[in-house]
Amino acid sequence: MVTAVSIKNLSFSYDKTKTRILSGMNIDLKAGTVTAVLGANGVGKTTLLYILLGLYTPVEGEIRFFDKPGTHYTNDRIKRLIGMVSQNETMPFDLSVSAYVLLGRAPHMGLLSMPGQTDLTCAEDALATVGMTHMADMGINRLSSGERQLVHVARTLAQAPDILLLDEPCSHLDLINSRQMLSMMKAIAERGRTVVFTTHDPNAAATVADQVMLMKKGELVAFGKVEDTITSPLLTKTYGGIVNVTHTPHGPFVRAV
Repeated sequence: MVTAVSIKNLSFSYDKTKTRILSGMNIDLKAGTVTAVLGANGVGKTTLLYILLGLYTPVEGEIRFFDKPGTHYTNDRIKRLIGMVSQNETMPFDLSVSAYVLLGRAPHMGLLSMPGQTDLTCAEDALATVGMTHMADMGINRLSSGERQLVHVARTLAQAPDILLLDEPCSHLDLINSRQMLSMMKAIAERGRTVVFTTHDPNAAATVADQVMLMKKGELVAFGKVEDTITSPLLTKTYGGIVNVTHTPHGPFVRAV
């Protein structure tokens, strides 16, 4: 299986003279898989995504995408290679849903180019993937928070990235929409894309992830399959409080004591 992302000895700090936000991280992520980055708030999960996206530069270490150094890729190529859905996406204009999703095609178009048939088809396919085709003509400011989150994902999918990053994608969603989001991430990976999402919820990670990264204060506590990482000892170490894991026919169920 092809390695989509390879992180070697990665360390990062906002100021080189201060405490490292991330330290000595080593992981390989295979193409077509879902990786959950799991940990408490403020441990560096979002920072890691920003480093992958190229917004932050590591203090030490190297990141490779599909066996090529990240520095090999131009900014334009990175925009086509990696897409990200942030926690607090803004919708500054009262566009229709379809027009907003079409913005995801910008990295594939010239500065003054008009969308072509390929762009329109990609946007339509992205809306269909998230189940929002029936709202294509609706104004984005009329959407619920859950619907907006799905439209954000559709815009990023229209970008056609090989690597999809999602920062706390279920944080504003109700139970049903959260389940839809998790199922959708799995379906996206099954089509060959590499999905990485941050979460503070071990049950969300256990539901959909092929592998889990456990992070605590910028360090990697563990990395591996769900059955090897979603355990009481490792989660207790990660969160700093007693965590119980009950094994069920549907997978592990996690609760704090």
